[in-house]
Amino acid sequence: MPESERGSSLLAVVGIMAVFGIISVTIVGSTMSAIGVSGATQAGVQAQAAAEAGIDAAAAELSTGPCTRAHIQSEGVPNYSVTLSYQGGSSDWKEGCAPADASLIRVVSTGTAQNAARAGSASDNTRTVEAIYSGKTSRSAKTGGIAIYAHLGFSVIESVTIHAKDSTIYVHEGNASCISSGANNVDIIVKAGDVTLGESCGIFGDVWASGAVKVEGSSIIHESLIAAKLNTLSTAQVIGNVWVSGKATIGLGTKIGGTLTAGSVAGLLGSILSVLTASGSQPPPVSNVADPGWFELNYKYSNNPNKIRVQSPKDQAHWKSFESVYRIEGVCGLPELQAAADSLAGRPGIIECAAGVDVASAGVLTLGSDIAVIAESFKFRESAQINSAAKHKLWLVTPDGSPNNKPTCNAKDGPFVVSQSFKVNPNVDVMVYSPCAVDISTSTQWRGQIWGGTVHLGTSGVYTYAEVGFPGAPSTGGAGTPSGTVTLGPRDSIRDVNG
Repeated sequence: MPESERGSSLLAVVGIMAVFGIISVTIVGSTMSAIGVSGATQAGVQAQAAAEAGIDAAAAELSTGPCTRAHIQSEGVPNYSVTLSYQGGSSDWKEGCAPADASLIRVVSTGTAQNAARAGSASDNTRTVEAIYSGKTSRSAKTGGIAIYAHLGFSVIESVTIHAKDSTIYVHEGNASCISSGANNVDIIVKAGDVTLGESCGIFGDVWASGAVKVEGSSIIHESLIAAKLNTLSTAQVIGNVWVSGKATIGLGTKIGGTLTAGSVAGLLGSILSVLTASGSQPPPVSNVADPGWFELNYKYSNNPNKIRVQSPKDQAHWKSFESVYRIEGVCGLPELQAAADSLAGRPGIIECAAGVDVASAGVLTLGSDIAVIAESFKFRESAQINSAAKHKLWLVTPDGSPNNKPTCNAKDGPFVVSQSFKVNPNVDVMVYSPCAVDISTSTQWRGQIWGGTVHLGTSGVYTYAEVGFPGAPSTGGAGTPSGTVTLGPRDSIRDVNG
């Protein structure tokens, strides 16, 4: 090799090595970058899937029961955290479970990747999704707009007043009667039976009956009357329209303010009224209240005497929203009930009184939370009261353990009896549930709903309707006051809210 070309081969080799080095660095860099992109992509996909899973989980929870928590955290994979908020009378979003007047519900879910991306792509480890739903008013099952449900019969005597505007007394089978001087702001529906109104009973609503209706004395129906037969006596009045599929017998002194439609008309004024009577072939008005039927509400007692069990009876769907159970051995009087209510320490709870409740002394039962009392019978006597500093619900339940779609009052069960000037104060709404007889009378002031085998109100009592509903039951709609939360309606929108 000539002297002038010495070292050229080394230079070429060095150049080639440099080129290969650059290529290797480029390949390694590209590979590492690709690995980073792949890791970030995987993390982003996992986080997005977790966030969407949180939306689905929250929607499922809110669609199958009342809202009990504003934050939902997953356990394990997928890893998501959900926050609930709502929009009511203003455009502001408020965090928490939606109340009855909420128009929109927002579900925000943040998902976290199972396999985190490397440090430079940490932003891909989480994704956030927001879904907006319309609010759907949730009423407790089959109770919406029904102030009193009496499966086997209903009666009122001696100066009872019922405040239940735009609501209904529903009698499934059996008869209904009001022999009283009270003013009752409520509709009456008797699916399979007769109705009798006497003395000066006033019904400030409609009356429907599949059987006969008898209106006598100075009783007044202030709205419409629909029945199979009608018999009026004395100075009875129907201010609205009357539709009778069969015979209407109109007594002397009776006044009908609207149109009388009947198959036939008889009585002292029959010849006059028949001129104004339309044919009974026209279809009658139809009530917008569906037959709710008997609601089976069972309960399985615990075996943990005189102790708080800080958990729900998870195996009983209707009671799972109650956090604590307190069992009392023996008959529950006012002191025992108050001690149990105090022991719940503000938690929603169940007080078990298997041997029955007998409040036989004056005093006040003060609630600090929503409470259900389960007992085989109830007696409230003397001038006792139920009160609360804040708004709460109280369920007084004699369970029905026979799944036969009708009330079954077992031999060990007793009636639900309230007497002697007992008072439920305005901050407490009470649901009475008993497959046996319910008798509320003697100057009692009661507030809430009644669901009984038979129901009797009497002797200067005042009953005010407030919807309570059955615990833990889904909505079936109906008129009436909404309960404390709403369920999810249709989904209005869903979007990613990342960065």
